[in-house]
Amino acid sequence: MSKKWEYGESDNIVIAPPKQTLKISGHRLSSILGLNKYSTPFQAWCEITKLARPEIEDNKYLNAGRVLEPKIIEYVGKHFPNVMSIKDYYGKSFKEYEFNNFKDESSIFGGVIDAVSTKNDKKTITMICDCKTSGHPEQWKNGNVPVEYLLQGALYSYIKGLDRVLFACTFLDDVDYGRPEDVVVNEKNTTMVVKKLKDMIFEIDGIYYNIEGCMQLAKEWWNNHVTTGISPSFDEEKDKDYLKLIRETDATKDNDLFDVCEDAINLALKIDELKETSGITALEKRLKLLETSIKNKMIDSNTTSCGAYKLTKKVTNKFNEKLFAENENKLYNNYCEEVESYTLTKNKKKEEE
Repeated sequence: MSKKWEYGESDNIVIAPPKQTLKISGHRLSSILGLNKYSTPFQAWCEITKLARPEIEDNKYLNAGRVLEPKIIEYVGKHFPNVMSIKDYYGKSFKEYEFNNFKDESSIFGGVIDAVSTKNDKKTITMICDCKTSGHPEQWKNGNVPVEYLLQGALYSYIKGLDRVLFACTFLDDVDYGRPEDVVVNEKNTTMVVKKLKDMIFEIDGIYYNIEGCMQLAKEWWNNHVTTGISPSFDEEKDKDYLKLIRETDATKDNDLFDVCEDAINLALKIDELKETSGITALEKRLKLLETSIKNKMIDSNTTSCGAYKLTKKVTNKFNEKLFAENENKLYNNYCEEVESYTLTKNKKKEEE
């Protein structure tokens, strides 16, 4: 990741409007709308604009999903007609659709379907099948489906012009996650829920939307943030992994040095301003004076601890280079060598301008 970026005015990031972007997948749609407890709108923006995306480490949950998906599809096929994986559906054309099954239908939305059910021609899709694994069966009680999955299924079905979606979820315990290849998918550990699009309603900021309304909100978000290159606000804690990647970028790698210097100076000024307006600078100065007084008083009174403070005395032998150079100048010069070092400072006068 090497795109030039700078801080905006309200805890956001600004980049040049991206020429290439990723699509709004079902997972990202729930993030954009604030309905994904595991991801934020800022994270979705970082991925869509290709600014940053942390590497996804493989884990037992991802592995279980990969191993069990074919078994879940096979199980669903016992209850619905002509069920097949999306790879089998596309056949020899799969490579063309491998990373986006909706490239012919949308320029903004995209994603990958798990499986489909078709008519007997095995070409006309009648229903999308979303396959999941979970260790929380309580989230699926009474025909419920977690909202981020519900939204994904609704999006993919709507784009394909369908009116319903099937969710199939196999529930696992710790032993199952450790050995997913031994799991037998059956009616005891798997639930299937069919939802019609007209019945899927999503609450966002106290207002209820159907999937069309959700997609419209996402399009507006795209125009406000992706088209402009201006991110939604970030959260230092929730978005820390993405922010770390962005901030670790070598800013001078692909950008003019003068521009980078200007960005750094403006950032320093903003930090100083925030310190002054928040009172942090004054508090830091007061704390430094207090701790100096505490240290001197503890030394004078031979006290080693006071509340949370602890005074530690350390005695070491230090080489007196100046004295050695005066007394043994010739020997000193024989062992001296030239070493380069650099110190970066800011011109305060420039800041004030």
